[in-house]
Amino acid sequence: MSYEFDIVELQPVTLAVCESFIKQADIPARIIGMFDIVYAWLRESSAKQVGNNYAIYDQFGTDGMRMRVGFPVSEPFDNGGPVRCLELGAVTAAHTKHTGPYSGLSAAYSELNKWCIRESLNRDAFSWEEYGDWDDDPSRLVTDIYIKLI
Repeated sequence: MSYEFDIVELQPVTLAVCESFIKQADIPARIIGMFDIVYAWLRESSAKQVGNNYAIYDQFGTDGMRMRVGFPVSEPFDNGGPVRCLELGAVTAAHTKHTGPYSGLSAAYSELNKWCIRESLNRDAFSWEEYGDWDDDPSRLVTDIYIKLI
């Protein structure tokens, strides 16, 4: 697959997220259940979903990483229970768009990282995915991938 890369300036966003420390191999088995937790919270909240789903990765270590999943919401809220308010500030990021099954995301990350190295971009250990609208045809799924630059 061929990817295009760019550097983007993103505006701040308020997210409702659920988090877990996991191994990368466990993402497919855990991510849907984590989204279910945030969507259940939304039904009881005064906040409204105002954007597509996110998966955010950081705190990488030998035992895994922190994964936070959720979506943008209309207003900040008090933390309580398994869902947290996460304020992502304005950020500069390396970006690519992956079209196809989610199983191809690791290859897209690899290509984005290689591009950052070729361009001598300083990367932070903070990355995320923003998923496009669902499609029953996996070949039509669109995911934006970002790596924070420092």
